[in-house]
Amino acid sequence: MHAGPDNPAPVSRTLKRSFWISLLTVAILIAAIWFGGRGWMERSVLPYSGAETIAGLSGEVEVLFDERGIPRIHADTDADALMTLGWLHAGERLFQMELIRRLTRGELAELVGGAALEIDMMHRSFGFARRVAEEPPELDATTRTLVEAYVAGINARITDSDRLPPEFLFLRHAPEPWSVEDVLAVAYYQTWYPTTLVQRMSAAWREVTDRFGDQAVDWLSAFPDWKQSTIPTGRMTEASNTWVVAPERSLSGAALHASDPHLEYDIAPGIWYAAGIHSREHMNVLGVTVPGLPFVAMGHNGRIAWAFTVAPVDVFELYRQERHPDDPDRVRGPDGWEPLQTRTETFRIRDGEPVEREKHYTPRGRVIEIDDDEVLVAHWAGFELPLDNLISHGLAINKAGDFDRFRAAASDMGALSVNWSYSDQQGNIGYVQSSPVPVRHHDRYFQVLDAADPENQWDGFHPPDSRPWALNPEQGWLGNANNHAVADNWDYPIPGFYKHLRMRRISERLTSQSRFDRDDMTAFQLDRVSDRALSWKGWLADIARESGRERLADDITAWDGTMGVESDMAGLFARWFNHLPHSITGGEDTPAWQDMLMLTDEWLHAAPAEAPMDWIDRDQVSMEALDKALQAGARPLGAIQSLSIRHPMADNPILDRWLGLSRGPFPVGGDPGSLNVSYAMYDRESAHLRSRAGASMRYVMDWSDPDSFRLNLTVGQSGHPLSPHFDDFLPDFLDGTPWVVPWSREAVEAGAKARLRLMVGE
Repeated sequence: MHAGPDNPAPVSRTLKRSFWISLLTVAILIAAIWFGGRGWMERSVLPYSGAETIAGLSGEVEVLFDERGIPRIHADTDADALMTLGWLHAGERLFQMELIRRLTRGELAELVGGAALEIDMMHRSFGFARRVAEEPPELDATTRTLVEAYVAGINARITDSDRLPPEFLFLRHAPEPWSVEDVLAVAYYQTWYPTTLVQRMSAAWREVTDRFGDQAVDWLSAFPDWKQSTIPTGRMTEASNTWVVAPERSLSGAALHASDPHLEYDIAPGIWYAAGIHSREHMNVLGVTVPGLPFVAMGHNGRIAWAFTVAPVDVFELYRQERHPDDPDRVRGPDGWEPLQTRTETFRIRDGEPVEREKHYTPRGRVIEIDDDEVLVAHWAGFELPLDNLISHGLAINKAGDFDRFRAAASDMGALSVNWSYSDQQGNIGYVQSSPVPVRHHDRYFQVLDAADPENQWDGFHPPDSRPWALNPEQGWLGNANNHAVADNWDYPIPGFYKHLRMRRISERLTSQSRFDRDDMTAFQLDRVSDRALSWKGWLADIARESGRERLADDITAWDGTMGVESDMAGLFARWFNHLPHSITGGEDTPAWQDMLMLTDEWLHAAPAEAPMDWIDRDQVSMEALDKALQAGARPLGAIQSLSIRHPMADNPILDRWLGLSRGPFPVGGDPGSLNVSYAMYDRESAHLRSRAGASMRYVMDWSDPDSFRLNLTVGQSGHPLSPHFDDFLPDFLDGTPWVVPWSREAVEAGAKARLRLMVGE
């Protein structure tokens, strides 16, 4: 029987059968991708054993990997060692490197879409890549050779297109080869990046001074008794922790060194890639690197060790410039009218039409606000300082063998604003600040200034050899946690957006006993006792008692200030403190409560008459904050504060489930006042804290035994979600178990779990 208009049943059966066959085909295809596709993508995981060829190597290189995927590169020449580092960086972190490069260029939207347009406009306006192109740094011959070798290693991995990470497959994107200019632009960007970590503090400082004027300037610029400097004031007439202990305070009789820089840690992979770079020529160094840069940022070389924290020095100035009433393309400067330049930038957007935006500049810097009458201009130290030494001095630190050579390199790295800690095999401990402190002729800090007044202009920078430093202080230790480097008795003022909670805690721990060992250093890094809680829990207990909550007051009084995951009092304290700035500002008044959160500790520590908003009844706002905190009931801190770690592509739920891109949520303790810090965003409606930043890595060095060097990352070495080293550091990070990365070749050989030979290729 043939199908026809009068006999539709066979057609229906055929269509139905085709429908189910199609579904089955799709299901088979999905299953093949789901199960087989993972196997196909595993081909792009970095090989940890066997043999590979790299074009450009001058000789064979051996790479030993430990159980956590930390490579130890052994090469005959420095160039071969750095070529291998570039190859490893690209093999483990190529997608991360592509994101960093595009951030630097202001081209992220071209890869990920319109959501990144605002980020691109900001980064493009700073002109990191443009300046490198227009003002090429003059690298010395040795540095250029090493950077070129590093770039060649990256590109050797990129040209192997079958091994590109899966992110490029999903985005249908092939990365361009890297260049020396890309490395220099990333280095330039990294000098600006630390300033982004203090932008919220900067906004809060300027918001308060804008409203309250000189009173706020005096308050924020003063160095009151509750604050502590890095360099002991008896010796000399921003967020991370680092400290060093002299041999006379060490149980081993050798210097101790600890560091745990604080960065965003809710993204996988983290910023650091651990590696050892060992050459028969010069390089012999171990620590953490930044993919895209050819040196160890923090670590040791068997002779000296170094680490850094952000130095939140004010290296910006905000200027107001009047526009000429008859010629709006000119603005008033200190020497009269000067040009207002307009630059049109084109931004390509993935799956969208290109967008053009105009950006304006004056000789003072980039325009961040413009109207018919005036412009607001941001001037940054990085616009003025040379770029030549960013890479060369990073390499010089890796090779330095004493404090003088270290200080010469570390104190002069362009616009990089950090506090360096130092220790060495001989038992010396030291501190160096690299911040390019402007020579200012005014003391109107944290305010918008009139650019037409010559007194408001910078007169260059204080020279590197005059920047704060210390060596072997009598107290036997040095530390920094984004606090002031020096008190008010330095040769020149160093205004900034400083925090002091953790420095007080470091001081307490390092004066709590006469001698320490490496286990003490690790214990201090994991310490969740909060200086903030110790400062204000007595006041909170008094407020609870005044409100008739006697039992609660007793519990708060008995609490030791530990921000532990199991503690109900820690949970209550965290909610109370996060409600406090909202109560202080009345919820609507300026400064906004979010900005006031950055200044609440400083405001509370100051006498009421010294700080702005001196009319506020502090007990009343504390009572109001307590009432709000108790609305959610008593819950342990771990029930309201958590950490979730996500790969950038985890926003796609199918990819997230398929590749396992997310981790958590994990209950976490700590707060901004504890050494084991947690910087969290508070949602007042849900009373939940989402932890965003904390220790991005931890290291502890005991110079009596370099083979006991402890080095932990947050997630893992690899950015590839199918790598065995994508998240194998995570359990140790969460529970604080140290990971030992030895120094000697014998110990490295004994702990090696895989061996890779890199051969000379054509």
